[in-house]
Amino acid sequence: MGGPRYVAFALFASLVGVPAASAAGAGPTPSPGTVHVSTPHAGGDLVAREGLSDARRTGASKLSAPASVRVLAARLYWGHRPPSYPSTMRLHHDLHKTAAYYARVSRGREHVRIRLTRWVHVGVSGTVMCDTQRRSVTAATAALRRAGYHPGRFSRLMIFTEQCNAAASAAQLPGAVSWIRFRDPGMATLVHELGHNLGLEHAYGVVCRQGGHRVALGGTCSPVEYGDSWDAMGHSRGFFSAPALVRLGWAGKIRTVRRSGSYPVADVQRSGHANQALRVRAGNTTYWVEYQPEHSPQVGRTIPGVMIRRQVAGGRVEMIDASPGNPTGIAYPDGDLTNSALPVGSSLTTPERIRFTTVSVGRRAVVRVVFDESAGVPDAPVVESATRSDSGYRVHWAAPADNGQIVLGYRVTAWPSGTTKFVRSPAGYRTSVRFPLDQDPTGPVSFTVKALNQDGWSAASAAVAAGS
Repeated sequence: MGGPRYVAFALFASLVGVPAASAAGAGPTPSPGTVHVSTPHAGGDLVAREGLSDARRTGASKLSAPASVRVLAARLYWGHRPPSYPSTMRLHHDLHKTAAYYARVSRGREHVRIRLTRWVHVGVSGTVMCDTQRRSVTAATAALRRAGYHPGRFSRLMIFTEQCNAAASAAQLPGAVSWIRFRDPGMATLVHELGHNLGLEHAYGVVCRQGGHRVALGGTCSPVEYGDSWDAMGHSRGFFSAPALVRLGWAGKIRTVRRSGSYPVADVQRSGHANQALRVRAGNTTYWVEYQPEHSPQVGRTIPGVMIRRQVAGGRVEMIDASPGNPTGIAYPDGDLTNSALPVGSSLTTPERIRFTTVSVGRRAVVRVVFDESAGVPDAPVVESATRSDSGYRVHWAAPADNGQIVLGYRVTAWPSGTTKFVRSPAGYRTSVRFPLDQDPTGPVSFTVKALNQDGWSAASAAVAAGS
């Protein structure tokens, strides 16, 4: 892969990148590399991109994850006095959690040991420490040696500084150095940057639109950087995804599925000897199925469940929005993609005619995989009740079979007026709607319902007259 590149976790402003060079006397020494940055986001990263080898079989090259990592967590300041953030207590907490995370996610294959320094004054400006790589590492290692620390005895150098105007954290990919510039970075940031040091890219999502609606796969699709809100290399506090674990050599049992059938999938974080994930190859694309029974992203208004990712020929892994039209209140990076689990009873059929259906969830999930299967429009819904009250009509129906693509919503029509309402309802989460009273009904009012998936509209249900 050549020398390390630099990726960053940025907030509010961009990171000014320069080529890196060796820092004299430092143990973890950056090799020459080039910085490529993208547009910054609130809460997002600035990313360097590079092609990955061996994409045809595994989607990315195998990574050499060391069994032991010794991190020097160095606190450096350039002002008149050290900042009050992050506090010693908070940093000890976050660093301890980070070490425990890697012990758990690696299944005991990697141990991270961290030494936290006191605040050490560095004799350069904030511009050097905030906006450069080579010069900041040189200055940091010199200051640490003067203070009695020995960077050469550590395999990672994590530089904590005063908050830069860019408020950006960055890391070599792969490499030994990271720069943490948040007031309160938290475990997620530390895990993320150390993941870049290991060689992990960002975790992507994919967003598809067809006929004016969000769909799972089809129509026009585009990648979303950090769009995987269930992987620590995305915008998440979560676990590493199964494809990342495979690259690192930390995965448990991965079941390669070649035949149609129903397959159990254990909690990806606690799989033991059961299936940690399913892998289904389709030409140059690989689909990964794993089970996340716990909330993972930055806020808790998300629905855990069966997650499906695709690994495309270039090596990038993308979370599929298997429940389109079900956004959370999270603005970044994509509120709809955050709720990406395939609900129980719903299906996703890929362009390669592979159908995934979530059969059940609980201590483990059961996922049915069927090859060479076409999708179609949903069955017609069944209206279960239509009642009238002083405030209007309430219509309830049963979610129909989706026939291979998740139900996106329903069109409810009142007769004889022909008034319609569209109810956005992925997988039938919402199967009722309220209609206002007709101003001057001339006779009985009845209702029909149609269901929509990305293949089109179902037939209309039988009409049901409203009762009191």
